[in-house]
Amino acid sequence: MPSRVKVTDTNDYINKAAIAAQPILSTLAQLITSELLDFTAKIKWNLPFYEHDKQYVSIAAYHHVSLSISADLDDATLTAAKTAGYATGQKRLNIGLDQPVPVALVRQVLQLIA
Repeated sequence: MPSRVKVTDTNDYINKAAIAAQPILSTLAQLITSELLDFTAKIKWNLPFYEHDKQYVSIAAYHHVSLSISADLDDATLTAAKTAGYATGQKRLNIGLDQPVPVALVRQVLQLIA
């Protein structure tokens, strides 16, 4: 999704993302709102963010979908992601557009900031 496209909320972001990314983004948004009940949805830098105190999680569509959090992923989460074939960064899990959403792994990531 081009970074210059203005969005008003998470649903607007999802609707403007690439068709292949939309189901992944929708699933992640649902998981975030069901797992992190105290977090508030916002748009920052034209991306969906969910915040509570100093913790946050964001989702973004590129040539993959990225789930980023405010904390570093721990060793167990990094190992689980790599074993399952998902790319990671220090604070993020990337889901390829051809990969299923790893629901248990996403929940594990979200628990790091819950």
